[in-house]
Amino acid sequence: MKQTFSLKTGESLECRVIDRRETNLIPGLRALLAHKGEIWQLHLEEEFAGRIKELETRFYVGLIGSDLVGNIMTVEFEGLGIMGHVYTPPEHRRKGICDVLMDFHMADFRERKGNALYLNTGFESAPFFIYQKHGYRPIPEAPGSMWWSPDSWSPDILWGDLERLKIAEPAWRHWPSANVFMLQTCLPAVRNVTYGKFGCANAEATFLHLLSDLRNPEKRVQARVLETRDGHMAGLATLAPERRWGSLGTTYVFDLCVHPNAEDVPEQLAEDFQWPAAHVLAYAADDGTAVVNRYAQMGFRPHSHIERFFGTTGLLILSRE
Repeated sequence: MKQTFSLKTGESLECRVIDRRETNLIPGLRALLAHKGEIWQLHLEEEFAGRIKELETRFYVGLIGSDLVGNIMTVEFEGLGIMGHVYTPPEHRRKGICDVLMDFHMADFRERKGNALYLNTGFESAPFFIYQKHGYRPIPEAPGSMWWSPDSWSPDILWGDLERLKIAEPAWRHWPSANVFMLQTCLPAVRNVTYGKFGCANAEATFLHLLSDLRNPEKRVQARVLETRDGHMAGLATLAPERRWGSLGTTYVFDLCVHPNAEDVPEQLAEDFQWPAAHVLAYAADDGTAVVNRYAQMGFRPHSHIERFFGTTGLLILSRE
């Protein structure tokens, strides 16, 4: 896909959609995105090396002559995606490049009959208002998170049929749905203590940190995804050392967050973890009977209770010896 647009300066901007096979443009794209942090470089390195198979990554780039002057990236699985890496070098800003690339990526997504794209930015920042102008809608419960769909799509569609959940290791295909999953208001308040997910919050970077930790044996992190028939995340379980006390801690934390539409969590989930010979804790708001029951099925029993931890709701601490 390739189109040419006229900028405010009268310069011509050539817009293209590229992927890792565009070897002549990859060095310039790497340089353009070199400022992205280490956790984001993990995905870029894996993508450019051709090691990501089930996640589609598309770079919407703008060129003035042979110079790369703008980028928007989407990562997608089964019609659901994350939009990010929106960048124009300082010397090319205020020319209208971002607006052109916004229209360009949205037109392509619509033509491919995509379902929805999500993004995260600073709440009411300059980019926030640019995205809003182009049709991305704020998510009130998670300030800075936004989404856009070409049609009347609802995230509830992802979890309409949860009768047969599969257990899977976290994979790149789960990245888009992990982000949407953690943004749902129907989930328990305590979603993942290890990765700091409480209430509605995007998981765009969180999921990359999880994948990174799983590659490092020293982190001693284990994780399983409960996924739908279509491969979307409907639940996440992690087992990791308690991090808040640094090297002083010898306790582990088990986190389990499952969509409430999932009545039956596979019994073999507990068997998929290598439980340490250590004290393992779990946390839950004490208004979540279903959550506590799921922990009980995995061997956890009430340990202690903090009253009014969430204002009017307490925090229940469970233990598995």
